[in-house]
Amino acid sequence: MSIGRRLLNMARSELNSLLDRAAQHSDEDDDEQRESLHGYSARELEEELQRRRAARQEVEDAIHGRKTPEPPPTGGTGARPGAGGHTAGTGGGRSGPPEATRIQKAYAALEVPQGSDFETVRKAYRAMMRKYHPDHHTQSAEKQRAANEVAQRLTESYKLLEKTLRK
Repeated sequence: MSIGRRLLNMARSELNSLLDRAAQHSDEDDDEQRESLHGYSARELEEELQRRRAARQEVEDAIHGRKTPEPPPTGGTGARPGAGGHTAGTGGGRSGPPEATRIQKAYAALEVPQGSDFETVRKAYRAMMRKYHPDHHTQSAEKQRAANEVAQRLTESYKLLEKTLRK
């Protein structure tokens, strides 16, 4: 599997976990309003599309390590309840993602089920590092740079989970 494909798979898994989390929050907030899209106005549908695009962009930025400015808060006139925010638990001052979100992303980066024990995390980390280590991708500078980025993200994820699971 190429490094580009690996990055795309990571982005998809991050997006899916983010969408699952958003669905859980919406289910808790307003189960009746999510039943059908037929009852929404064009404006509400457009707001939902923008929210999803922003969430997708946020995931891609997080995967690629880019920093994006905090979007200005929208006045929630007429919007569906629960459709205006990013994720629960993010405060006004954005110093970084909450610990639970960082841990969830770390599990996704290492492609292990959330809540796995340390031994499973360690085995997955070692297998992925064998596959994506920069020394194995010296064919071109671009491939080595991409492998280096993947290796750094894997190492960061592993260290976070190691710290968390060994407490």
